Amino acid sequence: MHHFVVCGLGRFGLNVVEALRQSGRQVTIISDANSSPDRIDRAKAAGARWVEGDFCHASIRRDAGVPTAAAVLLTSSNDVANLEAALEIRGEAGEIPVIMRHSDTRFAKRLEADFGVAAAMAPADFAASAFVEAAMEATADSGPPGRRIRPVDLPRRVVRAEYLIIPVILLAVYLTAIVVFQQTMQLGWIDAAYFTTSVVTTVGFGDFNLQDAPASVKLFGILLMFSGIVLVAIIASLLTNFIVSGTAMQLRNEFLARGLRGHVVVCGLGQVGVAVARDLQRRGIPVVAVDPAACDDQHRELHLRCPLISSDATRPVALVRAGIDRARALVACTSNDALNLEIGLMAQDTVERRRADRPLRLVLRCFDPELARRIHAVSDDYILLSEAQITAPLFVQRAIENAIEPEELSPAGEDAAAGN
Repeated sequence: MHHFVVCGLGRFGLNVVEALRQSGRQVTIISDANSSPDRIDRAKAAGARWVEGDFCHASIRRDAGVPTAAAVLLTSSNDVANLEAALEIRGEAGEIPVIMRHSDTRFAKRLEADFGVAAAMAPADFAASAFVEAAMEATADSGPPGRRIRPVDLPRRVVRAEYLIIPVILLAVYLTAIVVFQQTMQLGWIDAAYFTTSVVTTVGFGDFNLQDAPASVKLFGILLMFSGIVLVAIIASLLTNFIVSGTAMQLRNEFLARGLRGHVVVCGLGQVGVAVARDLQRRGIPVVAVDPAACDDQHRELHLRCPLISSDATRPVALVRAGIDRARALVACTSNDALNLEIGLMAQDTVERRRADRPLRLVLRCFDPELARRIHAVSDDYILLSEAQITAPLFVQRAIENAIEPEELSPAGEDAAAGN
């Protein structure tokens, strides 16, 4: 029987191998010694042949029988390695269909059209709709009509002391100077405020001066000039830091999140999290994202379209700032099963304190099928999904649809296989 070659044995690659074996196809795997022994054992137990090495090397591909394969599936998470191998395979055996994994679907059509790749697919984007549909199922308010949700008290944000102390000192100096100049120079209150401002900002139009003022007032004016310069410079520095550090943007995001209701909280902005957030936005569903690195440049595009809370989603304060008490669902899609479960437990506990009759719908990303089975066996409150399990059958289907039969191989391919 004609065989399929799978390059890469990560979580996704293993699911592809098992799906191919379940369809009755022979499978050869290329992966290096760094692959998880558990995955190698599972692949061998499924009946797959394992070839150790780097699939980017032509000799390793020949040992795996790529020239006589029905199709080659590039399943590693390294886009560059997948593209390099795809181009080399197309050059060596152009008739062999290549099904490759690529994290950015924007390049998929270009790869297929320009480089002859049979299919370029992003598991995260294909799985996003399944996560969204799971989150949206049965999420309508179950409480009585017109029932108002009692909001969770938003924890007070701790403001750095210098953001308050320095402006207060400047205000105190400013007001004191107004009083001094009004009393000693017989100015009106408006003129005193005007003169104080010109001194503090070092503008000095010349319409008011201290030439005829008592010596003590002149000394006070000198002190005011220096203190004004220093205080204004410090406030400008604090204001710049307030903006550049992202504090201002965080306050904006929290304000926007506070006004949402019936939204979905997405925790974790990896490939799956971003794909889920974008899918929700395309459907017109409001989203609030929570991630410790939410203000990084890689999330800037998403940042402009939905509130991002830069914090650890296992902390109740982060979930409260994301409006978890008003949300219809939470999707935890970090790359760590235990972390996703912890986020789900914390979210459920936070919400149940305020709306026990309206449980939060929880959709968790889970790589371990055994863990998912154990959780589903004891609780129906958690929906556990794996993008690898969701998209592997689609990946395999495309490979089978494009697979070639042995008689379709060119003589060059047969000769290369015979040389092995």
